[in-house]
Amino acid sequence: MNILITGSSGFVGAHLVRALSDNHTIYGLDKYNTEYIGFKKIHRGKQGLQDINEIEEDHRIVAWRHRQEITEDRYIQIPDWAFSFESFESPDKPLDLIINCGSLSEAILSQYYKEFTFNSIMKGLQNLKKRFPNVPIMHFSSSMVYGTWTGAITEKAPINPESYYGECKANSEFLCDLKQDIILRPIHVFGWGDGKFPIWMNIERQIKANKPVSVEAADCIYIKEMVAIVEKIVDNWVPGTYNISSGFVRDGKILQKIYPKNFEYINKLGPTGKARGSLDSTKLRETFDLSPMYTSYEQMIEDYYSIYESHWTTCTS
Repeated sequence: MNILITGSSGFVGAHLVRALSDNHTIYGLDKYNTEYIGFKKIHRGKQGLQDINEIEEDHRIVAWRHRQEITEDRYIQIPDWAFSFESFESPDKPLDLIINCGSLSEAILSQYYKEFTFNSIMKGLQNLKKRFPNVPIMHFSSSMVYGTWTGAITEKAPINPESYYGECKANSEFLCDLKQDIILRPIHVFGWGDGKFPIWMNIERQIKANKPVSVEAADCIYIKEMVAIVEKIVDNWVPGTYNISSGFVRDGKILQKIYPKNFEYINKLGPTGKARGSLDSTKLRETFDLSPMYTSYEQMIEDYYSIYESHWTTCTS
């Protein structure tokens, strides 16, 4: 197939380019660089929006270089990500599928960059639907559309966003046609190549500042498993809305067991300032006949850390 991936230089998009380019022709659309707001800035609780520090910059640069390496020569670049429909440059071949993961991905930054958040989430999808009305879209929404909840939540739960980011994601879903499109609502995605909040960067940063490491005890999914799921969906397209998570909750004790430094950790709340439950991915797994890649959070994190350790050593040597 001819597949357009928006956000092709981002964390999720780059991994999808690498995976899907083996069997498909990939077109990439992205505007990410080191001047991107999600690269330069970070939210620090009561201190608000600040510039990234040296540790954070090192991790973001290494992650960005890794994403460039895994996508190099694997897709055809569409040079202009424009939010105005008139300047959108089309691929040179008819598209069979669009995977839309190009938008502001850091929910907490949305409170500072509302126009950018709206443009990247809402206008971006509006332009795609206007330009390619008959092309099926896999649209990456977010678990943030649910707001705050306890226990495991299914797709039948009411939408109740508690952030501007969640509102934009919820509204973007109404632009999709569920007779042909798929909406994915992922929980927090982590893994090597994430330059914003990689686990090991957070630990190193807090240790250096002589502060306890904060761990949000929330459901999550490892990028390797999510990519494998997306590959299966692409090959067995069934329109609809699906939650996507591993079903495992982040655990500071497990991190402390695997990471080769002693550190004190504290549990923290999510970006809404309130605890969040887990996502029930039963519908996804039954529809696409998916088996979990990992049997525990510990197994998943061990895999992630082994890849992180290998890549970080190579990239910084």
